[in-house]
Amino acid sequence: MLDELTREVARTAGLAPEQAALAVAAVLRFFTARLPSALVGELHERLGTRAIASTPPPGN
Repeated sequence: MLDELTREVARTAGLAPEQAALAVAAVLRFFTARLPSALVGELHERLGTRAIASTPPPGN
């Protein structure tokens, strides 16, 4: 589902796939830092992004 979300962001925002992937990752990090853990867990489970959620952003 993450790939589908990334493609949709790329399409609707007119971004290159690499830029869309960065945007999606930034939003997921934002949600992970600010939403209740149960909700974040559900979101990451549905998107299949458990490994991405625990990966620090580039440059950190």
